[in-house]
Amino acid sequence: MWGGVVQPRSVACWFHAIAVAMEQWTAQHRAFVVEAYFKNGDSAITTQRLFRRHFNIPRHGRVPCRNTVIEWVQNFRESVSALKRKPRGRIPTVRTPENVEKVRMVIVKSPRRSVRRHSAAIGLSVRSVRRILHKDLNFQP
Repeated sequence: MWGGVVQPRSVACWFHAIAVAMEQWTAQHRAFVVEAYFKNGDSAITTQRLFRRHFNIPRHGRVPCRNTVIEWVQNFRESVSALKRKPRGRIPTVRTPENVEKVRMVIVKSPRRSVRRHSAAIGLSVRSVRRILHKDLNFQP
């Protein structure tokens, strides 16, 4: 709050709040929501009311919002699971043993050079080099 006016939050802060809110719902909650949605004529509002009653949530307690209910139902229709779908294929990683060894050799060769210059020489991003230095080599970049 600045001068009596509420300042808007950053977009990243809102996405973080949404992600934290999504983590609180268990599989039992999701299953109940999907089942109630189908039983009550595809009504998100009725589903929210039944959810509140079934799990004994007080009047101003948190219930899944309309978009969350619809997303769980859509996920259930597409993959027979209300959980978030995982991406296909291998998760790419930069912290391979080869890249860790490259970073180690470059640092040993010229330790006074900046991380930015090391990353340009190796062909990795600055963030990746810092992550390798900190997590794999236990250096403080």
